[in-house]
Amino acid sequence: MSGKPAARITDLTACPIPGHGTNPLVSGSPDVFYDSLSAARLDDKSACGSPITHEVSSTVFVNGKPAAVLSSVGAHGNEVISGSGTVIIGK
Repeated sequence: MSGKPAARITDLTACPIPGHGTNPLVSGSPDVFYDSLSAARLDDKSACGSPITHEVSSTVFVNGKPAAVLSSVGAHGNEVISGSGTVIIGK
C-alpha cells in the first residue's frame, strides 16, 4: 500500500526545540474529519505553536490546503509522528 496515514487534530508531533517535546496538533479543518477528528492541513499548528510547513500531500487538499500526513514537518522542525489508522493519503 502506498501513501501515509492522514494527520488529524490531537495526533502527535515531536519537536526538537528544547522544552517542547512531544505535543499534539491543535488546529485543523472546521468541516472535514477523519475518524471523527478534524483533518490537519498545511499551516495548522501543534501545541508548541509550530505550523505545518512542508512534507504535505501534493495531491489531496482539504479546504484548499494540502493535507498533512504522518511525517509532515513544521516550522520548528517538528514531525508528525502519529496519524489515522483508517485514512491513507497518497503523495
